[in-house]
Amino acid sequence: MASDHVIYSGGQFGGTLLERGGTLLDRKGKRDPEPGWSGGPELPPFGRHELSLLDAVGRCADLAEAARQVGCRHSTLERRLDRLDRAVGLPLTLRSQHTARLTSAGSRMLVAGRRFFRQIDLAVRTHILGHGSEAAHAPEVLSIASTAPLLEDVVEDAAAALGVLLSVHRGAPQQVVRQLAGYHVDAAYTWSLGSPDHLLDRVTCTYGVLDDPLWAILPRDHPLAGRETVSLAELQDEPWVSETGPGSEVLVARVFQSAGLPAPARLQVTAASVARGMLTRGDAVGLGSPTHSAPLAPTLVRRSLVERPRRTTSLVVDPTVVPRTLAARLAALLSERCLRRFSEQHGDLLREPWWRHWYAEQTGHRAGHADGGRGEDAAPVPDEARKLDIEDLHLLRAVARHGSINRAAAALSISQSALTRRIHRLEDALGARLLLRSSRGTDLTGPTRRFLRQLTLSEAEFRDVVMVCRSTGPLPPVRWAGVREAAGRDEARERDAGGAGPADGPLTAVSAGPAPVAHCAPSAT
Repeated sequence: MASDHVIYSGGQFGGTLLERGGTLLDRKGKRDPEPGWSGGPELPPFGRHELSLLDAVGRCADLAEAARQVGCRHSTLERRLDRLDRAVGLPLTLRSQHTARLTSAGSRMLVAGRRFFRQIDLAVRTHILGHGSEAAHAPEVLSIASTAPLLEDVVEDAAAALGVLLSVHRGAPQQVVRQLAGYHVDAAYTWSLGSPDHLLDRVTCTYGVLDDPLWAILPRDHPLAGRETVSLAELQDEPWVSETGPGSEVLVARVFQSAGLPAPARLQVTAASVARGMLTRGDAVGLGSPTHSAPLAPTLVRRSLVERPRRTTSLVVDPTVVPRTLAARLAALLSERCLRRFSEQHGDLLREPWWRHWYAEQTGHRAGHADGGRGEDAAPVPDEARKLDIEDLHLLRAVARHGSINRAAAALSISQSALTRRIHRLEDALGARLLLRSSRGTDLTGPTRRFLRQLTLSEAEFRDVVMVCRSTGPLPPVRWAGVREAAGRDEARERDAGGAGPADGPLTAVSAGPAPVAHCAPSAT
């Protein structure tokens, strides 16, 4: 795979930018800047792997020990250090046959690199994951949107037990999500058929309230009303009424589709309040659940569905406003109130073994979180083994600069599917969305843009270190070449020699001419 190569005239980092990613620029190297990109030269090809090389040399004067720490052979380490010197344009190490030490430039690069990657990690936690700037104190008044009137019932308990006043805004699922996405409220209580946070271009944490099974609501005189359970297939031809979910999905249609059935032909989509009235009058059949109040008219009955469809109710909060402890305790309070109302209003369902098992499972699960600990569905802390690296920044910068996956892939000289896969893997590893996908195309999410802007000064600071170091004794200018060509040659040599190299090599460079590397004595390669 080719990299987003960069060509400069008059030196790698000090000249005029002529080409980036195969796209020719004008003589001044101008293009529309991306968020956080000042128009200056790209960062040097110095990632976390390169940082680990310098760190190992800095800690170990012995080359063999340094090679052992980074997991490669002695000769491979020397080749990688040579390549790093050429890529950065600086002699970063001084080596004899068996020993090595950092040059002054190498020491500065090590310190600057450590600081830069710490700043990346902090920016990820703060802007993409929402952990770094997490609220330490609960707000006096919490503004929260809700799809269910149940939240009004916990206002007094929240004030007494949690010490927080709730300002509740009722609305349909779509309205609730829009209020949270638009920063009109700081939390939302809603149902969804998947995780609700994928609908939000905002850093949030999600706390599960209840696993919410659905049942059928039938007129008492319905031919199937005398049975304990009914199937969706048996109700296929009935007139149905349904509300829509936070992502505009039609609840009844999605439930039928999940069961492998087409949506009912006679399906009316309307607001939740209108649906309740239609059910009460017997105009249609519908779906109910433990978390949302169902009409309790004596003319209606609830019947379990054979397919056991379910949805999820969640509390979604802005972690910079709502501390985790408060969010988890509020989610537990909502869950407890839902389960209590279920046992009071729908206790007859507990005669069925399935519902008894569900009720015991939910009450036991909530007991495990009653201490106010972190909610089960809160946004996870990222795996320390996977952190954002220089190559990842290049990908995100390319998408921001070109405004679409297609154009960014062309500029990076890779296929659209390859770029999409890499960003998907990065999203999965971080546990956060980086791209906002819509019918109009693909763009960076708001948190990702704020992350890139946050790094502007950090990147400029890191580039300045390189520029200052190069003024003391730079190597000849280089042209950035493929990302893994040289690393692949190293790995081939390793395999031939019976060794093992890393699966993914670092960003590399090819010198524009002979580039001698500083040594105390000829090295053994």
